[in-house]
Amino acid sequence: MKNIYIISALCCVLFVSACDFLDVNPKTQVPADKMFMQEAGFEDALNGCYMKMNSKHLYGKFLTLSGVDFLAGYYDRTTSGTLEHALSNFEFDNSYLKSQIKSTYNEFYNVILQVNDVIVHLDSEQGRNVVKSPEKRNLLMGEALALRAFLHFDILRLFGQVPKNATITVSLPYSEVTGVDARPLYGFDEYLAKVMNDIEDAEELLKEDPCRTYNLNTHVHAEVKDDFYHYRKYRFNYYAVKALKARIYLYIGDRTNAYKEAMSIIDAKNQDGSDYFALAGDNDFNKSYFAMPSETIMGLSNRGLDNNETERLFKNESNAFPMLFSKSRCEMMFYFNTASNNRFSRWWGEVTNATGGLNPYYKKYMQNEGVSDDAVKLDNKWLVPLFRLSEIYLIAMESTDDLAQANALYTEYMRARNVQVEDYFQDLSMVQGETVFEMRIEFMAEGQMFYTYKRTGATDMYFDYSKTITEDNYVVPVPESELK
Repeated sequence: MKNIYIISALCCVLFVSACDFLDVNPKTQVPADKMFMQEAGFEDALNGCYMKMNSKHLYGKFLTLSGVDFLAGYYDRTTSGTLEHALSNFEFDNSYLKSQIKSTYNEFYNVILQVNDVIVHLDSEQGRNVVKSPEKRNLLMGEALALRAFLHFDILRLFGQVPKNATITVSLPYSEVTGVDARPLYGFDEYLAKVMNDIEDAEELLKEDPCRTYNLNTHVHAEVKDDFYHYRKYRFNYYAVKALKARIYLYIGDRTNAYKEAMSIIDAKNQDGSDYFALAGDNDFNKSYFAMPSETIMGLSNRGLDNNETERLFKNESNAFPMLFSKSRCEMMFYFNTASNNRFSRWWGEVTNATGGLNPYYKKYMQNEGVSDDAVKLDNKWLVPLFRLSEIYLIAMESTDDLAQANALYTEYMRARNVQVEDYFQDLSMVQGETVFEMRIEFMAEGQMFYTYKRTGATDMYFDYSKTITEDNYVVPVPESELK
């Protein structure tokens, strides 16, 4: 438990968060002979990577709660000149947006530099002498390689070209070193091959992950004395690697492998033969666990995500709040069975606005403040999901070639959402449209919808059909400083 939250002073300064990625230099690093003299140094350095991912420029806000969802057209931001308006209208020359993009790009690579430091030193003679247990070495290296693949893939999704029929091509750096000088650029296929090499290596190293013996929702195991083996849901575990592979394969249009990886998660069993995973539903909602922890395959624990921040973003009492979402938009998201759909009834509240009317507000990250136990808060209030089982079901539905299987998966998925359907799809041509629609509902404030539009080549977004989306809208420009 302590390893999730406590990072040594050495780790805290391992890499200073520089304004510009190119400003990072060896003077900001703790000497390797000190940082990695003990096994705990490797653990702390890796934990520091997860902590850095909670930055507001990464998964603490921009890549989940706000920025990327503005690109997906969720919110109605009408005040011109603002960052939110620029995002909603793809105004990539806006000075606020250029600054935000630069910060996000730089922080991506700052985390990757720290991941690489773990990989390089763990693979050194000193690292092999310090971390003597093969099991522990595999776990550390597997997590690090998976993190590197995950971060690079999100760089590709945000800054890279569209995955199909691209006329605008983009080359991006795949960083495998600890310095800033040697960063060769790779085209889409070469870059993706490097992502897959890392993720395949990670899967092999994590094949004995403790989570395959102890369910992810069983966080602490009395018989395991090393804290690093606990709380696997909040680290890159074996099943998160499988989920990342399923996500990547669907993104590039490899339906066969997307289905294979998704079903390997859905069909996973506990040692007693019971299903390893189950879709969340009223059980989580009834506990005010709106981030759906029971079906989270991997997430970040973000203590900075409190109700003050989420209310400021989502509880729209006036136009000063950025996440404007009208009642009509909310109703459009649920074109049938709004009364029974627990996501409609439980994820949304209403607040009186400045003119006395009612505005809907989103409650996914507004958790039960009355909970005082840290272990409980870890499961709900502080959770930012990165992979959920619902996404895996939608991937399996969209990638199967079996109509009966698509219907069976959809029936099970919707039952967890308190909606009864049966044999909904009359043919497979219906499936993608419905899975994309469900992703819009399911992953609001998780930053997935823009990439869904991008991979499908959508020419419009759900709430504004009058705006034609073009290929260049999907390619977020790399900061100018990186092009020199």
